[in-house]
Amino acid sequence: MSDQTPQGDDESGDEGVGVSRRGFLTGIGVAGVVGLAVGGGVGYATAPKSSGSASGGGSTTGPTGEPSVSPSASSETIKVGLVAPVTGPYSGDGQEMQRGAELGVEAVNKAGGVHGRQLELVIADVSDLSPELYVKAAQRLTGEVAAAAVFSGYCTYDQAEYPTYAKVGVPMFHFNTYQGNVDYVKDNNITNIYEGCPTEIWYGKGFVPLMQSWIDQGLWKPSSKTAAIVTSNDPYSISIAKAVQEDLKKIGWTTPIYEEVVAPTADWGPVLAKIRATPPGLIFVTDYIAGDLAAFSKQFATAPTPSLLYQQYGPSIPEYIELAGDAANGVIWSTTIGLLPDAIGKAFADLYRAKYNAEPGLSQAGGQFDIIQMWARTANQADDPMNFTRVNELLKTAIYRGVNGTYSFTPGELSVPPYPDLINDPSLAMAHLTYQIKDLKQVCIAPDPYGQGTFTLPPWLA
Repeated sequence: MSDQTPQGDDESGDEGVGVSRRGFLTGIGVAGVVGLAVGGGVGYATAPKSSGSASGGGSTTGPTGEPSVSPSASSETIKVGLVAPVTGPYSGDGQEMQRGAELGVEAVNKAGGVHGRQLELVIADVSDLSPELYVKAAQRLTGEVAAAAVFSGYCTYDQAEYPTYAKVGVPMFHFNTYQGNVDYVKDNNITNIYEGCPTEIWYGKGFVPLMQSWIDQGLWKPSSKTAAIVTSNDPYSISIAKAVQEDLKKIGWTTPIYEEVVAPTADWGPVLAKIRATPPGLIFVTDYIAGDLAAFSKQFATAPTPSLLYQQYGPSIPEYIELAGDAANGVIWSTTIGLLPDAIGKAFADLYRAKYNAEPGLSQAGGQFDIIQMWARTANQADDPMNFTRVNELLKTAIYRGVNGTYSFTPGELSVPPYPDLINDPSLAMAHLTYQIKDLKQVCIAPDPYGQGTFTLPPWLA
C-alpha cells in the first residue's frame, strides 16, 4: 500500500512498528512462524461475509442469505469456528481476528492438520456485539456446524452464550479480557471455556507502578497528583476505570474528574472542557474503540493540558494511527495480550504483511493465530479431536509459546496470568505490554526483556 510506514528506528533510537491502512488480500503467505508454514485454506462463513482461502477460493452466499460451502470444503475436514465482528463499528478489530484465524488455520493445515485432517474455518459475524448474535453463533457452531473448537475475540458481558458451549463441552477460547467472564466460569464449574489473556483488572495494577517508576527515575514530574478518568459505559471499561482509580488512591493520587460516555462517540468536547478547566496530571481513558480514542487524541491536541495521556488497548489497532495522525505521538497505551516485539513476533508480522499487504494489529491477530495452534497441538495429542473431555483435560496442563507470548491456564479460572504483574516469569505468563507512540511508530517501553525503548515526555510536555 502506498501509505505503508516501514519499520525502523525513531530519532531517539527506539525501534518501533509502523502501521498502515487496511490492505487487500495479495495471495498466499510465505514461511511460517514457530516451526509452522502457510498452506491449506478456510471454508465458509455463517454470515454473508467472505473468508478468503489460500487457494483463492472463499465463501459464497445463497439467495436466502445463508452461506454456501466453498468448492474446497470436504467431508474429511475438521470444522473450527470463529466468532468475530467482521462488520459494523468493531470491524477494525474483527478483521484482525479473522486474519489471525485464517493464518492460524493455514499454518496448522500446512503442518499436516489435526490427525491428518485439514481444518476448515467457519466464521460467525457478531456485527453489533449483541447477545442475540452471540447466542445464535454459539448454537450454530455447536449444532449444525459441529465445530471441534470455537475461537472468539469478544464475548458478552452477561455470558449469554456460555451455557450453550458448556452444555456441549466444546473447547471455546476468547480474548474478551473481562474478569466477569472468568468469574462466571469459576462460579459455575465450567471446564471448557478459556480466556486466552489476563483480565482487565491488571491494566491499573500494571500501569500505576510503572508510572510511579517514571516519576522515581525523574523521567516525568506530574503537574499534580490528580487524574481524569474517562470511561465508556460498558462493564469492561468501567471495571478498568474503577480499578485504576483505587490503585491511584493507594499512592496518594485523587480523581477529581471521572466521566462516563456512551460508546461509540466522536465528540469529546464536553469531556475535554472539564479537563481543560482543571488540568490533571494524568488522563486515563478506558474506552477501547480505536475510532473513539483517535478522535479524543485529535481533539486533545488542539489545546493540550500538561497531562500524561494514556489510552487503553485501542491504539493497538492499525486504524488508530491512521485516524489520529500526528496527534498519536506521545500517547501511552497498553494491552494484556500483544504481539511480542521479538524474533517470533516479527516473523508473524512478516507473514501477515506478505498475505494481506498491511501491518498487523498488535493484539487480536496474533492471539487468534496462537490459540488455534495451541488447540491443534493439544487435539493432536488426544485420541480424537471430538473427544472434548480428553482435549479439555490436556489443555489444562498445556503451556504454549506463541507470537503473543506464553499461554497457560490458571486452574479453576481458566485464564492466562500476567507477567510481571502476577508472575515474574515470562515463560509461564503473558506479558502486559506498554507502548508509547513515537514518530507514528509503536515503541514497546515495558516490560523487560521486550522493551525496545524507554518512556519519554510526549511532545506537548517536552
